[in-house]
Amino acid sequence: MGRREKPLDPGLGAVQRFAYALRKLRDEAGTPTYRSMARQAGYSGPTLSAAAAGERLPTLPVVRAYVVACGGDPEEWARRWKEAVAEVGDARVSDSADDDPGPYPGLARFGTGDEEHFHGRGELVDGLVRLTGRARITAVVGASGSGKSSLLRAGLIPALRGLSLLTILPGPATG
Repeated sequence: MGRREKPLDPGLGAVQRFAYALRKLRDEAGTPTYRSMARQAGYSGPTLSAAAAGERLPTLPVVRAYVVACGGDPEEWARRWKEAVAEVGDARVSDSADDDPGPYPGLARFGTGDEEHFHGRGELVDGLVRLTGRARITAVVGASGSGKSSLLRAGLIPALRGLSLLTILPGPATG
């Protein structure tokens, strides 16, 4: 079970009102998990969760993906989003029609489905694959935000899925 969302007060302005309405749409859809929404939306669960957090307006492509994952009308929600942008007057909010989420998830961690966007750590992933084949317990440690979860989810897990167990597990002792 995921963390409970912080309460929103729709009377505090356009951003909270918009997030409140997104949450209501999700509730009406049967309260799917953000993880299940992410599988269909093309955006990560944390990105979808942030869209309904009420801290800032999400981008229009994220709103469309969130709404479609909840069975809503994306055109109606595009209109509502534009009204919220006009009320907030925030030029930093993107109304880009580009539905490509891009290869970098921002501050969100990479997920197991993001392996095609996860680059630059091939040697480390290969070393972890070999290590998990030899050791009963393997720990990945590092500073907060250094990419440990992304390394495991978008690097190690897909690599292990692509191998047969016979490739990574040590054979019987000889001699």
